[in-house]
Amino acid sequence: MNPTDAYNKVKTILTASMNGDETALNYINSVYAGYRENVPKTMFPCIMLEPVSSPETFITMPEKLEVSFTITIYGILQVYDLDKQIVGDSENGIKGILDFDQDIKTTLGAYKDLEGECEYFEFPDTRFDFTSFPFRQVEIDMRIVFRQNFTDRS
Repeated sequence: MNPTDAYNKVKTILTASMNGDETALNYINSVYAGYRENVPKTMFPCIMLEPVSSPETFITMPEKLEVSFTITIYGILQVYDLDKQIVGDSENGIKGILDFDQDIKTTLGAYKDLEGECEYFEFPDTRFDFTSFPFRQVEIDMRIVFRQNFTDRS
């Protein structure tokens, strides 16, 4: 695996979940490659995937690296009802930002090693932004750990 493969795998999983009838993210309208501004109102809620870092460390095996590739997953909702922005309203099909956070993590959690592509992944940090009413944003750091050969990056 390499950072490109990891990024594409995460995007594919989230996009497929967006298009399924019985999936946790069937209410989102788009998965964007990279952070975007000026997204049309009709595209909310949406997800944006931004690569953040890719530090490497040598491990004990000859010529092997362990790569910790981090993607920030931005989930952005537009909810006008202040009382439903955080928790939502399941009876009326309104998702709050905490619901969105859990839906993203649940969707990716079903692929514990990204279908055999990585050693493991984790969500080491999650932040919330509420400064742009009526929008709420969750920023989930996803750290994907995989191994590569030092010389040919395979």
